[in-house]
Amino acid sequence: MSAPGPVDPGPAGRRPGPPGPGSSGPGSSGPVSRRPGSAGPGSAGPGSTGPSSPGAFPPEPADPLPGTLERDRELARITAALDSAAAGEGRVVVIEGRAGIGKTRLVQDTRALAGQRRFGRLQAIGDVLESAMPWGVVRQMVERSVSRYRGEVRERILAGPPGDALTALDGAAADPSEAELARTLHALWWVAVDLSATRPLLITVDDAHWADPSSLRFLAYLSRRIADLPIALVVATRPPGGNTGPLAQLSVSRQAERLLPRPLTEHALGDLVAARGVRPAPEVAAALHAAGGGNPFLTGVLVDELDALALPLDDPRTADRVGGLGPSTVFRAALGRVPADAVLLAGAAAVLGTAGDPWLAGEVADLGADELARAVEALVAANVLAGEQLAFPHPVVREAVLADLGPVARAALHARAATRLWTAKAPAERVAAHLSRAPRGTLPEAAGVLRRAAAALLAAGDPHTAASHLRRAVEERPDDPGLRAELGRALLRTGDAAGAREELRAAAAALPDAELPAAAASATAAVDGPDAAIAELVEAVSRRGPDAGRLHLEARLAVLRSFSPNHRRAASAHLGGYASLAGRTPDERTLLGLLAQTGRYEVWPASEVAATALRALSNGAYFDDATGSTDAMVAWVVALIALVAADGVEEGRREVERARSRVRAHGSPVEYAMVANAHSFLSWRLGDLGAMAADAEGALAAVRDEDPAPHVVALRATATHFLTYQGLERGDPVGVAEALARFDALHQETPRIMPTIWLHEPRALLALAGGDARTAREEAFRQRDAQAQAELDPPSVPWRDPAVRAALLLGDEDGALELAREQLALARKWGAATEVGAALRLLAHADARRRVGLLVESVAVLEASPARLHLAKSLADLGEALRVARRRADAREPLHRAMELAAACGATALRRRAAEALEALGDRPRRLVLPGAEALTASERRVADLAALGRANREIAQELFVTPKTVENHLGRIYTKLGISGRRDLARALA
Repeated sequence: MSAPGPVDPGPAGRRPGPPGPGSSGPGSSGPVSRRPGSAGPGSAGPGSTGPSSPGAFPPEPADPLPGTLERDRELARITAALDSAAAGEGRVVVIEGRAGIGKTRLVQDTRALAGQRRFGRLQAIGDVLESAMPWGVVRQMVERSVSRYRGEVRERILAGPPGDALTALDGAAADPSEAELARTLHALWWVAVDLSATRPLLITVDDAHWADPSSLRFLAYLSRRIADLPIALVVATRPPGGNTGPLAQLSVSRQAERLLPRPLTEHALGDLVAARGVRPAPEVAAALHAAGGGNPFLTGVLVDELDALALPLDDPRTADRVGGLGPSTVFRAALGRVPADAVLLAGAAAVLGTAGDPWLAGEVADLGADELARAVEALVAANVLAGEQLAFPHPVVREAVLADLGPVARAALHARAATRLWTAKAPAERVAAHLSRAPRGTLPEAAGVLRRAAAALLAAGDPHTAASHLRRAVEERPDDPGLRAELGRALLRTGDAAGAREELRAAAAALPDAELPAAAASATAAVDGPDAAIAELVEAVSRRGPDAGRLHLEARLAVLRSFSPNHRRAASAHLGGYASLAGRTPDERTLLGLLAQTGRYEVWPASEVAATALRALSNGAYFDDATGSTDAMVAWVVALIALVAADGVEEGRREVERARSRVRAHGSPVEYAMVANAHSFLSWRLGDLGAMAADAEGALAAVRDEDPAPHVVALRATATHFLTYQGLERGDPVGVAEALARFDALHQETPRIMPTIWLHEPRALLALAGGDARTAREEAFRQRDAQAQAELDPPSVPWRDPAVRAALLLGDEDGALELAREQLALARKWGAATEVGAALRLLAHADARRRVGLLVESVAVLEASPARLHLAKSLADLGEALRVARRRADAREPLHRAMELAAACGATALRRRAAEALEALGDRPRRLVLPGAEALTASERRVADLAALGRANREIAQELFVTPKTVENHLGRIYTKLGISGRRDLARALA
């Protein structure tokens, strides 16, 4: 999209009022005024283009940058961040400090600097009440950025990235899983990409400690993916209260640069006060510095009170009075000087939040129109409020007003606000923000309002606030088991497993929904471990009649057992009872999918496993069930791998292509990586090394910036495994070692999971490539031991292959022969032609006496399999064995076929070996050269093919789940390797 997106007009995003607490004259380092005016955060402004392209905005002059006291170091670092973003390397800056220290002024200066550099600009301000509004900060950026436009200009803007953002938020699932939430976050990330497509983008969030959790989660998500985007993200916050949550993650992440503004020195504080017209006496300046701690805003408050008391700043005797003035005393004094109606209005405005509607505040304060006008005038004159929008000049002022009200008065005002908003048909989330702070019984409809607000918060990925609303709803309606069920599910999402179990069990006792005891068992697993959860589900199943609910509990029981080594045999026996299921429902498909995985691990007949996997997959129905749930997607992957491992490649290909189409259109990066890894396994089975490597590289790129959750580690391990296969087949041991080292560097502290166990095999193969047989055998035996502990030994992950080759190099021929025979017996038990053919080839290496006969049999078996690479390897081995046996004429045909198949598969090392064998026979095979298209990496070739089809960089990036800059970099390397100047020559060069 060409639209640059919304940018804003104002220098501060907080409306200036008359001089007062925190006011700043020239040279001031303190905040000016705090709250947005009529234009609102995110409205169009400096540096924007005209509305000639969709989503563009009319230009406005750049902001001036007034002098700022003792903030040169911070401004220099902010300037460097902006310059870096302008060069295409995104930066994150977190300005952290206590209230009044000057964070807002630095945000203002950042915006002014960005305006001078013609950045597009988005801004938002956190608010304690809006923190209960899902996606509040994100919506504030988007909605207020278009609110000042009407007609065609507005329509053009909404046709671009801002409209995409609102669509993503409006389309969020009502109760999303992590995968569904990831899709929303990824869609919003693309909005940021599009907004920065035509010029650099600055995003500022002030008072982020009050931002809603869902928006903070997006900011953290964006920060991890900002490095190659022209975006500067600047977040101002008070120090996070804990070490958890998205704000804490953002503040301490390796992507963020933290700025910690220091208190002003006494000299700078004197300059700050002097800018208001009178230079304070040195004694007064020292007293102000001691009383305010060098805090610019609090110093302004103290100066205002001295002015109200008619105490001259240039009189040294005034210093004696400063010591008795604390900020709370000053705020109370300010309120004490205004009429009673103004005090009521100040309380109502403080309760309603940022820049509230003055008429609504008047209703909450129970003031008529004339009384409201006089109260507003009095509060503005006293510097308690700034402007007609009832904006407080600083959050500290609002906090002081709230503190002065006391808890009972605050609750009463929240009740009046909730009632007025309900009457006005305000959104449930806004009403609930006040209901949650109001006395019970405020509204007869309170439970329903809180329930709807909680649903919206869950859709935004904020289960903590949702659980708080639902807990209050339960207080309003304690006998509603449905509410307790919803509370239990929300608590489970927050990590409060003990509280969730209590609520879910109570709901399950009153409702027939089988999901409730299943969810309660999930909570038990977190509290007491999987064994207790399994026992709980076994009991729940025994109490249930033969209905659909029982099958749901059986499916959940099977899932829990499948992850527990102690219950593998029980799981196998349990799943065996469901072999005849048709796969018509999600629960049936889950049971069948786990049964297929068990069959692969326990080496049941491949035909039986394939039939079971096909019923589980149900022509795409299983994938439809799985999307939205990471755990279910994992189950889909293992079912598909079981099918492909049984040589069901055609059915597997159709399944993967359906999944790829859906994920490209609506997936998240994690879902993309899961499907890419599934396709990698299919490609490996077929011998298409290029496609396998492209998917593996794509999977790693997609989850590059994801947190190392177990499923992400599994994805990286699997993709790394496939990359090592490709590197070994291309004769690139250095690349293999680098791929394994990258994985190890990222996951040094990660617990071992199944896909990390599989990595011992490529480590062993790498050691063999380097001639280190002892290390190869050690790595192979580590995999053997780990698999034995888990009671599984799938022949498609053949640890015996490198173990046999290592044993032969170490002179242990008997040991090699025994292991090779074990592998063949295992492969015959499995029955898939690919494994049988590969095992025959392995045995041929260990049994020199029968080598030629075994290789002939291996070739014959693999001719009937889909595994072209395995066939090429057996043909090459057969040709070499025949040559050694002096059957030179017989050796040529298998070697020529091996060379052709190896070239088609992209196995350059094997092709080279076959060619060398032919040369030893006196043949002159065509040399393999790698100019042009053959020199492209797998990922480069995929990008080149898409570009040759006419896809724009953005379309390619979106399909491959990378950034447009990544595509741009790929194309630059592609053009160089192909010796062309641009896209017009791509199709010819790739032909």
